[in-house]
Amino acid sequence: MSVQKVEFTDVNFDEETRQGVSLLYFEEPCDIECQKLMENIEQATGEVTGQIKAGCCNVETCAGLAERFRVSSIPTILIFKDGQEVERLAGFRHEKALAKHLRKHLGK
Repeated sequence: MSVQKVEFTDVNFDEETRQGVSLLYFEEPCDIECQKLMENIEQATGEVTGQIKAGCCNVETCAGLAERFRVSSIPTILIFKDGQEVERLAGFRHEKALAKHLRKHLGK
C-alpha cells in the first residue's frame, strides 16, 4: 500500500490528480464529524493495496475547489481516477465502507 498525502490546493489540484486514484476530502476543521471521518479515511487507505494520493481541503481555504466541484455539504469525499471524478460520497462513512470504494477504483 502506498498512500501519498498531498495538500491539494486550487493551484496544484489538476497536476496532482492527473494519474492514478486520488481521494479529495472537503472538511470543516471545527466539525466533530469531519474530524472522525478523517480518522476513518486514514484507516481505510491503510487497508487497501495500491497507490493513492489522499488529501483534505478546508472549505474556507480551498473555496475555489469547493465551488468547482459544487460541494454543498460537509463532509464530502471525491474520488478521482486519472483526473476524472468517479465517485462522490457525502456524509460520514465507516473505514470499511471507504476501503471498499477505494478498492473498486483500484481494480482490487
